[in-house]
Amino acid sequence: MIEPPGEHRCRSGKSPSPAYRHDPPAGPAGRRSPRGRARWPWVAAGLVLMILCLVGGCVAVVAGIANEVGEDADREVAVSYEVEGTAGEVSITYLGHDLGMARETAAGLPWRRDVLIDSFGTMVSLIAVNDADGGEVTCRILIGGRLVSEQTSTGPHASAGCSGNAGGG
Repeated sequence: MIEPPGEHRCRSGKSPSPAYRHDPPAGPAGRRSPRGRARWPWVAAGLVLMILCLVGGCVAVVAGIANEVGEDADREVAVSYEVEGTAGEVSITYLGHDLGMARETAAGLPWRRDVLIDSFGTMVSLIAVNDADGGEVTCRILIGGRLVSEQTSTGPHASAGCSGNAGGG
């Protein structure tokens, strides 16, 4: 005899107790589609595909950034240091080509030095200090012809300091 779905009988002809039924769990916890196929392989494949896309995107972004930094690290940046004003003589300190500090004492105004910096993202710096007679002193840094920093100070032993990023030009 054919039993309707959900009706199970033991060999004795009686229905088993609910604890012994072999019906698959109902609803989403059963992980079976209406046709009886398992859904978990499709869910797992979707998750794996999503993770692969995410990892691939991250690798592409990191590779692009590394390529840009590598190209910029090999270029030279033209830095112009300028000092002008009404002071008689000034003491000037700046970063030179090898990124070492260079100093000139008792420099006359106007004063200018052009330096090629061959590294990316390097800070550049210029400090001009008046002598005891005072006056006005202005420092200026240009990178690739673009003004990056400028400062003016007035008075005896007054200092004007400028700084900037060589990679920003």
